[in-house]
Amino acid sequence: MIKNIAHGYGKLLGSTLKILFLLAACTLLGAAIVYPLWKFATTKPTEYTVTILVLVAATLIFLLVKKIMAAGAKTTLLQFARIAVIAAGIIGSVALVLNGMRLLAIPITVAAVILYGILSFGYAKK
Repeated sequence: MIKNIAHGYGKLLGSTLKILFLLAACTLLGAAIVYPLWKFATTKPTEYTVTILVLVAATLIFLLVKKIMAAGAKTTLLQFARIAVIAAGIIGSVALVLNGMRLLAIPITVAAVILYGILSFGYAKK
């Protein structure tokens, strides 16, 4: 019985030490990553901004190329065309309404919806 109790407390102590070790490791690793970034951002904000923008752009380009390779160029171009039609329709309609040409915004919106329908449903899925 004492052996079981000692074994139970040993497991409890071991688990507690593992949790404390993991907490300390996460804290040290976080500080090792965050402190240099914070120092870079506060001492050279322009260079930091350019570096982050370049890294984000490189990541987006990598993901875009990976997606194009996986889906195929035709599918990707069709998806971009759909997004462009929606964006152009919304931007054009809002710009016309803000410039006081409300009646001209209606056919632009209708044309965008029709063109989106053609792009989305007009092509047979293979």
